[in-house]
Amino acid sequence: MHYTVRELEQLGIRAGVDPLIHRSAVFFNPAKMVFGDHVRIDCFVMLSAGEDGITLGRNVHIGAASLIFGGGGRVVLSDFSALSARVTLFTATDDFSEGYLTNPTVPDRYKKIRSGSIILERHALVGASSVVLPGVTLGQGASVGAMTLVHQDIRAYEVAFGIPFRVIGRRDAQRLQVLERAYLENEGRN
Repeated sequence: MHYTVRELEQLGIRAGVDPLIHRSAVFFNPAKMVFGDHVRIDCFVMLSAGEDGITLGRNVHIGAASLIFGGGGRVVLSDFSALSARVTLFTATDDFSEGYLTNPTVPDRYKKIRSGSIILERHALVGASSVVLPGVTLGQGASVGAMTLVHQDIRAYEVAFGIPFRVIGRRDAQRLQVLERAYLENEGRN
């Protein structure tokens, strides 16, 4: 039901220890992917890496039916970050507001494309059915509520929600650090 480390390596993915990656996950350009220890990728996930690659840190979770389109920049999900079910990350998007043509069947000279890396820092979370657009960084411990459109950076430990999103609270940075340290000392060695 899940890939082994050897099978992931045969695909070209550099994987850490104890991956839990469902066989229904689909990888495009897997040679540009690096997965840390204890990565979990649920069913029906699609990862498409561009030249800048996709890097998943340790203890990263990607929920069912999530999509990562990395053709427009680097994607980094740092240690302990997570995407809930049906999250979509876009590192490139067509800008059609000025009358440009769109879609991949049209040569780039007729399109206006906005692109940029997406970075989730340590402990950043994205809630179910949210969309993250190009060039966004979610700071350490930042959290995005379900069905949120993330079009700009969210600062460390902020909790954001809605369309357009607004900051509705803060996460407890000290508690996160204490619990992470306890986990690593007691259960997370390797």
